[in-house]
Amino acid sequence: MPKTTSTKTDLSVHVPVADAIAALFHPHVEVVIHDLATLTIAHIANPISKRRAGDSSAADRFPDTTLEQAVIGPYRTTTSTGRNLRSITAVLRNGQDAPHGMMCVNFDVSVLEDVQTRLAGLAFLPGFAEPRTFFHDTWRQTLEQIVRTYETEEGRPATALDAAGRTALIQRIDDARIFDVRNAAPTVAARLGISRASLYKYLKQTR
Repeated sequence: MPKTTSTKTDLSVHVPVADAIAALFHPHVEVVIHDLATLTIAHIANPISKRRAGDSSAADRFPDTTLEQAVIGPYRTTTSTGRNLRSITAVLRNGQDAPHGMMCVNFDVSVLEDVQTRLAGLAFLPGFAEPRTFFHDTWRQTLEQIVRTYETEEGRPATALDAAGRTALIQRIDDARIFDVRNAAPTVAARLGISRASLYKYLKQTR
């Protein structure tokens, strides 16, 4: 199992746990330890995503408010080659209880999805209610389609909607699982012409 060891003593204590999880679920799970101080990968076990220790992890960092949680997810991600991952992140804290690292467990579900598709076709089974993971930027296309359809129905742009209209539109976006995509919220807020704070307020109301 390919692996490298972190040079950060405070994060290295988590390396055996990462290796154990990856070994148990090999070859379908990779475990990545991110160093929040340097925004680099401190350690990676069974690198399905082809990343290596020392690579930048700036794109994987969550907002500070999200890092207040002990566990983030599960959520959906994709590799650079389009493989679907089901992921969960444990926030690692130092002696002062401040987040200084993240341990991300990424489960490659592409094989299971392929099996699911084949079985459904074989047995004429209906698809599951949960949509398949968005590939690359297709979620943006889905978002745009939802917004344009709603704008046509209402006869006005999304930026001109009242509170009730925004709530209804955000409900549709949420039903499409757009918010399962990491960092989708800022894009949605910009498209609707509202702040992220307002978006989260409306989202909380719909749920």
